[in-house]
Amino acid sequence: MKTRSLAPLLLASVLALAGCNTTSSRIRQKAEVFASLPAADQERLRQGNVAIGDSPDMVFIAIGAPDRRIERLSTGPLKMEWVYRRYFERYSGTAFAGYRRVVGFDRATGRRIVFTEPVYADVYRGETEEHLRILFEDNRVSAIEELKQ
Repeated sequence: MKTRSLAPLLLASVLALAGCNTTSSRIRQKAEVFASLPAADQERLRQGNVAIGDSPDMVFIAIGAPDRRIERLSTGPLKMEWVYRRYFERYSGTAFAGYRRVVGFDRATGRRIVFTEPVYADVYRGETEEHLRILFEDNRVSAIEELKQ
């Protein structure tokens, strides 16, 4: 009986870990590109740094897939824009969550009493903000825009 209940839990944890997008997993995905780079560039990408002149594959290795891709077709060269967002929760205050029963002791009568009291919970709101834009021209990074706070 215990092995049946552990099997789904083990499977879920293995699948969750397999889906992790780490620098080393991205290097494995783009092994040919990474192996062809000079040692200094390899170390820079391992540290998650992007530079002007990097290819889209190099940017992917360093910081992963963008949240949004924009392609601009014009008379000139193909222009791409990769947008990265930051996800966070912002505290919004407290909200009434219901009541709970509390058992107390009445010293005057020597008996236990049950009463209810209100319960409040902290409320957080999920938010996103754009924090990085990488502009490509002719399949090379031409500009990096980063939100500074």
